Amino acid sequence: MGKKSAHTGMSPKDRSMNIMDKFIKKNSAKTAHEALLPGRRKSPDVPLNLWPYKDQVEYYENRTDADRFEEKFRNYADWFNAVKAKSNVYPATFITYVSNKKELMQKMYADKVQPKDAVRELQKLGVY
Repeated sequence: MGKKSAHTGMSPKDRSMNIMDKFIKKNSAKTAHEALLPGRRKSPDVPLNLWPYKDQVEYYENRTDADRFEEKFRNYADWFNAVKAKSNVYPATFITYVSNKKELMQKMYADKVQPKDAVRELQKLGVY
């Protein structure tokens, strides 16, 4: 008896081409679903970690305090929670104390006052 696959009806060249075509199709199907990464360039629509290293270093060196504040506290709620945590007052009590100072709190957030400084300001006003 001969080998099981001695005669498949295909020449070795045709069989190897079919195997290669199958391999190419499989790999192209795998990579078709992957999102393409943008090229390494400095642009506002490209994430910062995909900028060239030199530009990343330059960006971080030239940030202002306002930029750092905006990065840390993206919205008023994040800043308010940080102030509440820094005050070392029970959360419900803190909310009660500052409920009538909402305009002041919003003004401090708009002026980009750090939470520690906001707590000091509230203490000066006798909020708690």
